[in-house]
Amino acid sequence: MLPWWFWVLLWVVLVLGMLLFLVLAGIRLFRGFMKLLEAAGEAGDLMASAMEPAADPVDYGVLPERAPAGVAALFRDPDEAREAFDAGKAQRIENRRVRRVERKAARGQAQRFADLDLI
Repeated sequence: MLPWWFWVLLWVVLVLGMLLFLVLAGIRLFRGFMKLLEAAGEAGDLMASAMEPAADPVDYGVLPERAPAGVAALFRDPDEAREAFDAGKAQRIENRRVRRVERKAARGQAQRFADLDLI
């Protein structure tokens, strides 16, 4: 059997250890929260600067022609609709190829051989 003062000493040490752990965990949690707030503030600043209107107007180019949609397209001849779809698809592919060549030329990047349309 252990003396009574041992139990008092044991519980005092355990309670002080628990308090020390809680204080250190609280400090770490507070520092992490402050880092989170700082990162959120920086992200907000980045979003605010990204959302500002551009100084120069953006040129989106010529809008592509669109096939008729809705009820009028529902009653089209299937062969005619397929030809219009295929022509539009080929035009969209060509527009993407032209934009890709222009973008790579502007950046000074190497061009894909298939994009140069040499053959």
